[in-house]
Amino acid sequence: MTKPTLNSSDSSPNPESGATDALWQPSWLHWLISALSGTVEIEKQTAWLKKHNEELRKSNEEMRRKNEEFEKSNVEWLRKEQMSLEELRQENAKLHELELKLDAVLRKSATSSIPPKPTDKI
Repeated sequence: MTKPTLNSSDSSPNPESGATDALWQPSWLHWLISALSGTVEIEKQTAWLKKHNEELRKSNEEMRRKNEEFEKSNVEWLRKEQMSLEELRQENAKLHELELKLDAVLRKSATSSIPPKPTDKI
C-alpha cells in the first residue's frame, strides 16, 4: 500500500469551504494503522515460525536419538541371533556325529548278534 501524499489543498484549510486538514487524516491514519497492523502481524507470524521451528528442531533431535537407539538395539539383536544360529549349527554338527556313531554301533551290534541256532535237546 502506498503512503498518501499531501498537497497544499489537502493540508491547509480552505476558508471558502470551511474544510480543514482533517479530511486527509482518516485515510492517512488508516494507512498508518494498516501498515502498523501488518508489521505487528508479520512480527507475530515470525515469532510463531521461530517457536514452531524450535519445536520441530527438538522433535527432529528426539527422533534422531530414538533412531540411533533403535539401530543399536537392532545391531545387538542381530549379533545375538547370529550367535544363537552359530550355536545351533555347532549343536547340529555334534548331533550328526553322534548319529553316525550310533548307526555304526547299531550295525556292528546287528551283525555280531546272530541269533544262536537252536540245539536239539530232548
